[in-house]
Amino acid sequence: MPGTVLSIPDDLSHGPLDDGCARVDYMRACFRGYDDWLFDVTDAFAPWREVIEWLDEDKPGAILIWSGENVSEATFLAMACWWLAERAERVLRVAMPGNDGRHHVATHTPAELADLFASRRELTDIERADLAEDFLRIRGDTGLLRRWEDGRIIGVAIDRYDPWLMDACAPIWMPAPRVIGTAMGRCGERNAMSDLFLTSRLQVLIDSGRIEADGPKHRLREYAVRLAAA
Repeated sequence: MPGTVLSIPDDLSHGPLDDGCARVDYMRACFRGYDDWLFDVTDAFAPWREVIEWLDEDKPGAILIWSGENVSEATFLAMACWWLAERAERVLRVAMPGNDGRHHVATHTPAELADLFASRRELTDIERADLAEDFLRIRGDTGLLRRWEDGRIIGVAIDRYDPWLMDACAPIWMPAPRVIGTAMGRCGERNAMSDLFLTSRLQVLIDSGRIEADGPKHRLREYAVRLAAA
C-alpha cells in the first residue's frame, strides 16, 4: 500500500476527550493495579497535532482513515474528522466489513488489510461535517465511558461493567487476570473493553470492600482476588 503510516495510540472507548493532559492523568490512574506507568507523555492529543504538522509539511492529496463500527474506532473516526475539519485534503476511509464478526482493525491480518485497501471510499463534505459535529456531542455528553448502541456512540455509567467483574469472582482465590478475562469475554465485538479499563474498575471494587486481593496490587498478573465475605 502506498503512503506514510501515522498512528494514534489510544483507546477512545473510555476517558475524557476534551483535554489531552487530563486524559493522560486519567490513563495513568487506570494503571493502578495493572502495571508500571512507563510512558513519557503529558498530552494525549500531541499525536493529532503531529498529524497536522505532517500534513502541512508533506502536503499529501488525501489522508486515509482505517476504522470499524465499534465504540473506540467510531469515536476515532468522528474525532479525526473534527481535527481535520479545516483541512483541504481529501479524507478517505477503509471500513472494516464486520460480516465475520470482526469489527476492529486489529483483528485483521496485514494481508487482509492490504486487500481491504481497495475498498477505500472518500467521505463527502457533508459526511465529514456531520462526523465532526457528532464528535462534539460525544466529547461533551458521553462522560468517561462510551458504548456503541444501534449505530451511535452513547455515554453510560462508569460502573457499567462492575457486575460482570463481580460475577467473574468467586469466594475462593482466583488469579486477577482470569477475572478480567472473563468480563472481557462478555463485552462483545462492538464494545470490547480493554484489560486496562476493567482492571481500573477492579481496583474500585477492591477499594469498596466488595472484592479482596491477596497482597500488593502492583501488576495484574501478580495477585489473586476473591469475593469479600458477607
